[in-house]
Amino acid sequence: MRRDYLTIVAGMSLLSGVITGVIIYAGGLFAAPRVVAATAPAPTLPPPEVITVLAPTATAAPVPTPAPTAGPVLRARLSHYWPAWGEPSCIGINWVNGECTSTLTDGRIREHWSYFAEWGMACPARFALGTKFKIEGFGTGVWSCVDRGGAINVLPDGTFFLDLMSREQPYIPPGEADTVYDSYSPHGSLVVVVEIMD
Repeated sequence: MRRDYLTIVAGMSLLSGVITGVIIYAGGLFAAPRVVAATAPAPTLPPPEVITVLAPTATAAPVPTPAPTAGPVLRARLSHYWPAWGEPSCIGINWVNGECTSTLTDGRIREHWSYFAEWGMACPARFALGTKFKIEGFGTGVWSCVDRGGAINVLPDGTFFLDLMSREQPYIPPGEADTVYDSYSPHGSLVVVVEIMD
């Protein structure tokens, strides 16, 4: 009986081994290995922060503001004219029946020349009509540009003519003004410091 028992145990062991083998085979344990494509792992950290380092910049030293300087000194050669005397004080085409009919303007109004008598003057073109000059000692002391003239220019020495519309030759006591004699003023011209009012 012992032999039968061993035969039964051996048979059951064998049957159990066969069943286990069939299960393993069916489960793919002995199947050929499969090739799986490699994949990159999904990122788990945020991208690194980019930090830009700039070169140091030089800071400019503050520039001191210069102190205001005096404006240029304006030096005028004074002369005079009176249109009622005719040419050259009055343009020929405006001399009618012994009278000067010229009209002048200070840029605001146009009037007969006599309206500007004793406060109007002929100025170089660099000064706009209506420019007012302070000229101490003559009339009210303030004269306005209302006329031009062929010889009323700025000269190489920096002086310029101001031709006052006045009967009287401008006069300043000796020592209070310079007198210049040259090709522009062969008979002499008083040179005075003037100031632009507006």
